[in-house]
Amino acid sequence: MLLLDTGARRDEMAGLKLTDVDLELDVLLVLGKGRRERTLPFGRKAGEALDRYLRARTRHKHAALPWLWLGQKGRLTDIGLRMILRRRGAQAGLPGLHAHQLRHTFAHEWLAQGGTEADRLGSPKSIRRSSVGGDASRRTARPRGQA
Repeated sequence: MLLLDTGARRDEMAGLKLTDVDLELDVLLVLGKGRRERTLPFGRKAGEALDRYLRARTRHKHAALPWLWLGQKGRLTDIGLRMILRRRGAQAGLPGLHAHQLRHTFAHEWLAQGGTEADRLGSPKSIRRSSVGGDASRRTARPRGQA
């Protein structure tokens, strides 16, 4: 859901750490192309799903690792994420599903809702959008508990 709601790249999503998530502001801080940081807002439904995942994550045998996404052997890599997407896509009747399809769907929805390419590439503090999962403002992310 976060891939679709944020338009993040697969490697950006797989590289997230716990400190890159702000559930109060509903944003992710990702390290994108060119090693540039950018914030990605997400909607209410994605935030609720992420909150449920974080609560379940505390019981994972590798919960002490800083990475957001965990697999059986530790950190979930971008290759692991690709495999999960393919498997879940096939289960849903979408064989060959990959993250870039979700990124394209996000971009299509963004433009259909009146967003422009210039808005997406503009200043993080000035961008507002209506996401697939609900309204969210684009703001600078801060780890929980920090003002």
